[in-house]
Parts: sequence; C-alpha cells; structure tokens
Amino acid sequence: MKDRTLLNWVRIALVVSAVMQVFFGFRLLFDPGSITEMWPWPMTPITARLLGASTLVSVPLALLSVWFNRFSSARLPMIMVLTYRVLQLAAGFIHFDRFDLGSPTTWNYFGGGGIILFALLFSLVRGPVLGDEALGAHPFLRGDAKLKMSATGKSIFRAVSILFILLGAIFFALGAKAGWLWFEQDGNLTNLTARLFASPMIGLGLAAWIITTCSYWKQVGIPAVGMSTFGVAGVITIFLESASIQPPTEFGYIVVAAPILLLGMGVYLLLPARSSA
Repeated sequence: MKDRTLLNWVRIALVVSAVMQVFFGFRLLFDPGSITEMWPWPMTPITARLLGASTLVSVPLALLSVWFNRFSSARLPMIMVLTYRVLQLAAGFIHFDRFDLGSPTTWNYFGGGGIILFALLFSLVRGPVLGDEALGAHPFLRGDAKLKMSATGKSIFRAVSILFILLGAIFFALGAKAGWLWFEQDGNLTNLTARLFASPMIGLGLAAWIITTCSYWKQVGIPAVGMSTFGVAGVITIFLESASIQPPTEFGYIVVAAPILLLGMGVYLLLPARSSA
C-alpha cells in the first residue's frame, strides 16, 4: 500500500492545536473551577471535567498523526478532528452573542478553530497526491498488516456509531430540551453546553463506523488511542464526580456509559489479535 507524508505546514498546525488542547483539557479535568477563567459561560464541575476529557481526544489524534507522518494513518484522525471543529464552530456561531470579542478565548475558538478546519480540509482533499512518498513503516503502525475484526465486533462498533451520532444530533438540535438525555439533575444542561458536546459524540460515532470499513490496522491505530484517551479521562471524571451523576431519566446513563464504551473499543482495537500479516 503506497503512502505519502503530510505537508509540513499541516503538521505545524496540528502540533500547535494539540499543545493548546492538552493545556486546556488537563486543566479542566483536574481543576474544573478554572472554567470561569477559560470559557465564556459557566459549567458545573462534572461538565467542565467532561469537556476537558473530550478535548483531550484531539491531542493523540493530532500528535500521533504528526509523529508517524503517514496520510493513511492520519486520514481518519483528521476526519474526526474536522468533524469536531465544524460542529464546535457551528455551535459558537449559533450562540455568538455569548462571546466577548475582546477575549483571547473568542479569537482562539473561532480564529484558531477556523485555521485548523482549513488545514484539515485541504489535507484530506489533497493529501493523497501531495507530500513525499513515505518510505518504510513505523513499528507501532504494524506495517501493512490487515485489520481483523469479527462480524460481531463490527456490529457492535456500528451500533455504537449509530447511538453516538443519534445522541449528538439530538443534543445539537434540541439544546437544553435534551436534558432528559443528560447525566445531571434537570435544569443543569444549557443550550450552549448541549451543542458543544454534540461534536465529540458525532465525531466519535462517525469514526466508529469508518473503522469497520478499514482494511489495514494502521488506518485505525491512532483513533484507537484517541478513544482510549477519552475513555480513561471520562472514567476519571465519573470517579471524581460520582455524587453529581443524577440523570433525570434512565436515558442519562447512556452518556455516563460512553467513556467506558470508548475505552473498551479502543483497547479492543489495540490488541495484537486485531492485525495479521
């Protein structure tokens, strides 16, 4: 399978984005009170931690894509991050009145997000014919080993994909009216928060489906790390804020289970048995 490297300016954009996301994500995960300094609207501690967890997904997707520098391995991570950016920018424009134009957060959210969106879109469209021919294979990417997923495994991934995309679409369309799907007491979910969390749900759901169509393990290795990252960070959030988990309906536990599902899916893909020469 012939492969090409990423363009240098795209790699630089991904690194800059990842560095900013890792600072933002870890700070919210372990210091949710700092949300008042970093975000234009208030959030409860558990929601702030979950925002940090969802932000951290983009970090391995970007940095590993840059490190391995193979279009075939970076394609799905770029699709995931592009999906996040499109939906996050859409949510921001819907609630643009809540942003302060004099705040660096606003410029980073819209300006930085727009630059990354352009870089990823350009790379996805032109990546297969630009860059240099990639020589050799990185050990982590397992060369041209085939992806081995059982029919049951593919069915589970597709079911989770449909579930996540449906949840994301409901959160984005209904906003605060989707509170019956949230994991906190009724009234805690705002329109902005609901639409913000739609992006990782839809991005991860889209990735889960695309994974079932991939032929080579190297195409899914980086997304597997991203899923595992969200899983670990999400489980930490659940552990630290367990007292705050009070969904108004049983459906709210679906969101609580999401990090556990993602961790299981990520570990499943990373197992040696998932690839064959």
